[in-house]
Amino acid sequence: MRAVVFSRFGDESVLESVELPVPRPAPGEVLVQVRAAGVNPVDWKAREGWVGTGRPFPLGLGWDVAGVVVGSAAPEGPAVGDEVYGMLPLPYGAAYQEFTTVPAAAVAPKPAALTFEQAAAVPLAALTAWQALDAAGVKGGERVLVQGGAGGVGHFAVQLAKARGARVLATASGRNLGFLRDLGVDEAIDHTRGDLATVDPVDLVIDAVGGRVQRESWGLLRAGGTLITLPEPLDEAHRRPGIDARRVVVSPDGAALSRIGELITAGVVRVEVQQVLPLDRAADAHRISAGGRVRGKLVLTI
Repeated sequence: MRAVVFSRFGDESVLESVELPVPRPAPGEVLVQVRAAGVNPVDWKAREGWVGTGRPFPLGLGWDVAGVVVGSAAPEGPAVGDEVYGMLPLPYGAAYQEFTTVPAAAVAPKPAALTFEQAAAVPLAALTAWQALDAAGVKGGERVLVQGGAGGVGHFAVQLAKARGARVLATASGRNLGFLRDLGVDEAIDHTRGDLATVDPVDLVIDAVGGRVQRESWGLLRAGGTLITLPEPLDEAHRRPGIDARRVVVSPDGAALSRIGELITAGVVRVEVQQVLPLDRAADAHRISAGGRVRGKLVLTI
């Protein structure tokens, strides 16, 4: 089968297309013929060596898959022929290839309303948002600020928070403020203009950006509020008394994906795909992702 791998850490040039044997599912796994693979920042961070796998080179990439089950070693899992989408367990990626094995518990039925490309944009980003909201115990009426609301995780976080009854604020560049409003954001904030200085304290900040944004987020919370950071560990030097702060690292969850799929089917959550590229342009997809201006998600077709 065709696959994109890398045999040393580095820039996009280390990606190479190779032929590999089709994997066999272990007990509890299904074999999926991959029709599309989502691209996330963790993909190029793994390629650069930020994410350790403990496995020898060459290494695969990608954690989002959408495709068709063509083999199974999981009697209780989906049947051969089922269309599914799911997230591979971290830290080893294996989505940029024609076939991959996935734990049966990590996949869910692909929403019929979505193409394979749209479905591949959902799992890692939407599960990250879902698990962040679960960790914070979001309740109806709470004020939730999503830092980076137009990105992959962010655009799911604002919609899922609205679905839970929260009043949602979100930051983005000026060109994406209309997009945020279309998603249902109650207050769209241009992060380039310093508009956060006028925002009243919020109950929860979901930081999908990191760095300076995380440091500034502490001061936007009310006493007793919660900060959830996603791309990097907490900066303990800026911790404030009375603030519950933690990092959420996503994990596969087919049951949650099924519930997210129901929200997508009901029209409560929409999926934004900025661009679809063929597998042989994986390097271009990484370059675009690392530029940090992606609205929604990038997807590779297999």
